[in-house]
Amino acid sequence: MISRKNKVPRIALPLVEIPTTGHVINAPPVLVASENTVDYTCGKCGIVLLHAELGQVYSLLIRCSECGAYNSTDCPS
Repeated sequence: MISRKNKVPRIALPLVEIPTTGHVINAPPVLVASENTVDYTCGKCGIVLLHAELGQVYSLLIRCSECGAYNSTDCPS
């Protein structure tokens, strides 16, 4: 498990319908693109799904393994 010493910003990912095509990644375990950046959380249950810089990860669908919700990394500005 990654130690998170400092509080980092949290952004809830937007929920999407169950995709009919494309690849979906399950998380947690938390996906790590960068350390000590932003925690992207499930838009339904709030669990952390991804650590990444702002705007670093696009076009990724993440299925929350805690609640089953589908989240998109394409956050509205």
